[in-house]
Amino acid sequence: MKTAALEKYTVRDVLEYRGNPQLYHTISDVGTIEDALTLMHDHDIVSLPVFDSSSRSFVDIVSVYDIRDYIIHSKDLEKEVNFQLLSGRPSGNATVLQDTIAQVVQSRKHASQEISALAPLEELVRMFATHGQHRVLVADFDAEDDVAAKEYAAQVPEGDSKRKRLASIDSGCSAASLQSGEAHEAVCGLTQYDVVRFIQHHNHELGNSLDTPALEVATTHESLRPSAPKHLPHLTVRDTALSALRLLHDTHNSALPVVDYDGRLVTEVAGANLRSLTSCNIGLLGRSVLAYMFGMHLPVTSPYVIHENFTLSQVMSGLLKMNCRRAWLVDGDERPVAVLSLTDVLNHFL
Repeated sequence: MKTAALEKYTVRDVLEYRGNPQLYHTISDVGTIEDALTLMHDHDIVSLPVFDSSSRSFVDIVSVYDIRDYIIHSKDLEKEVNFQLLSGRPSGNATVLQDTIAQVVQSRKHASQEISALAPLEELVRMFATHGQHRVLVADFDAEDDVAAKEYAAQVPEGDSKRKRLASIDSGCSAASLQSGEAHEAVCGLTQYDVVRFIQHHNHELGNSLDTPALEVATTHESLRPSAPKHLPHLTVRDTALSALRLLHDTHNSALPVVDYDGRLVTEVAGANLRSLTSCNIGLLGRSVLAYMFGMHLPVTSPYVIHENFTLSQVMSGLLKMNCRRAWLVDGDERPVAVLSLTDVLNHFL
């Protein structure tokens, strides 16, 4: 890693700092998208472990971003949105929200990533920063800290099933259960937020690395360089929520800034805003992003804003204190010119 002080840490260290990393709220593969969104909304989470309805074995993890990317390709989505927008009521036809979670999982190009608890912290950071993972599963948490275990953790045979690799998770992660209450194998996971918290906890070991200007960290992505602010994807207050979903999908972003008629930052639209969607209110996707948020009773809050004189240390503290996933860097006229996300923070340490 770029910061030598972090090289001594492993995934296990993050787990122990995080506390019990078990993913308690789960869903069956025959559950619907609407069921999953409701669970995510009720428990304020963005992903759920999926279990096979027959074998009760772990299948994968599904996130709100997976659901977003799935429903945006539905041929009947816009038809239902327009019907509800004009009539003010559901059409009575089945919507994409009645599709099963199994269909969402099958539609994805990549499965969730797994990592050994004995793997170096750098490997975990790289999964988040360069492979676009939102949550990483942790296997063999109770493996002995010896050479053989480390060699096993370094390269798990591809032929092994997820079920086998997760079978040795520490007993401290008690069995997860479906909505039916039946017990299943434990599933443990870590998020970007968990890792950033861990790094911040060890900030006294990082020297002047945290004094890096926020502007320098936020420009690690070519498309977000302040020298070319026109490349920063954004929404206006006139754009519909449906067009926002499409732009989020097309630009591979988890959130986008919403600007007023003068280009000043108003709020942000995130993939997590989708969690309030049901078959009865899907028509709100046809309204402007602000009308959608008001209709869903979502708070239209001011996003976390930073300026070019902020340091990485200040931004990390702000992100954790405000429980945010990103900070918007604005110019003197309050126009967003770059974004500094948890992914950018982690990428800085590679």
